[in-house]
Amino acid sequence: MEFNFETGSLLLLIAAVVAMLTRRLRLPYSVGLVVAGIALAISPFAPKVGLTKDLIFTVLLPPLLFEAALCIHWNELRRNFPVIVVLATFGVLLSAGVTAAGMHYLVHWPWLGALVFGVLIAATDPVSVIAIFKEAKAHGRLLVLIEAESLFNDGTAAVAFGVVVALASGQQLTALEISSMLAKTIGGGVLCGGVVALGALLLAGRTDDHLVEITVTTVAYGSFLLAEHFGWSGVLATITAGLVMGNFKSFGAISNREKKPSRHFGSTPLSLRTR
Repeated sequence: MEFNFETGSLLLLIAAVVAMLTRRLRLPYSVGLVVAGIALAISPFAPKVGLTKDLIFTVLLPPLLFEAALCIHWNELRRNFPVIVVLATFGVLLSAGVTAAGMHYLVHWPWLGALVFGVLIAATDPVSVIAIFKEAKAHGRLLVLIEAESLFNDGTAAVAFGVVVALASGQQLTALEISSMLAKTIGGGVLCGGVVALGALLLAGRTDDHLVEITVTTVAYGSFLLAEHFGWSGVLATITAGLVMGNFKSFGAISNREKKPSRHFGSTPLSLRTR
C-alpha cells in the first residue's frame, strides 16, 4: 500500500491517541510510539506503508530538520561550534571506519561494501534521546551538543557516501575532486538555505498576520528541494534556513509575538516527540 491521505490520517490519529495515553501515564512519548509501532507491525490489520525515498526526503525530513535548527540559539551554537564540528566530521568518519572494519573482519564483507554500510549508519539521529531531554525540560551544553551534532553530521555523511559510492563504481577520485565535491555540497547547501531564508524573512517582515508568517515556514521544503535540484546538500540548506529564521533579529524578521506559533507549526505534526 502506498502512503495516501487515508493512511496518513489513520497514522496521525494513532499518534494522537498515543500522545494522550503517554501523557496520562507520564511516559515518554517516543517510548509510546515505539510500543505502538511494534503493535501495529504484528497486527494483521496494520496498514502496509512502503518507505520510499520521496516519502522520507520530501515529506518527513525537511520539517524535522527545520524545527530542530529553528530552536537552536546562535550564541550557544557559536560557543560550542568547535566541539560540534569535531564530532560531526572526525566523529562520523571514525564511527564509519570502525563499523566498516567490523563488517570486514567479523562478517567478511569486501572493503567497499563495508565502507558503504559504515557511512550509511555513521550519521545517527538521536531523535528519541532529544525527545526525552525536552520532555524532562533538560537544558545545558549536552543537549546543545547532541542536537546540533545530529544536524551537521548529515553533511559529512552525504559527502562521504558520495565518495565511497564513486569509488565502488570504479571512479578514481583525486584529492582535488574530493575537495571540490565537499565545497559544492556544503557550500552550495549553506548558500541556498541562507538566501531562501532571507527572502522568506523579507516577505514575512512586510506583514503582521501570523498566518502568513506561519506559511513562510514552508521555506523548509523550498530550501531542501531547491538545493537537491542543483546537486547541493538539501540537509544543510534546511538547517541553514532554520538557523537564519530562528536567530536573525533584523532584516524584516518574523515578529517575536508570532515566532512562538511559527515554531509550533514547524514542529507539528511530525515533531510531536518534543511535546
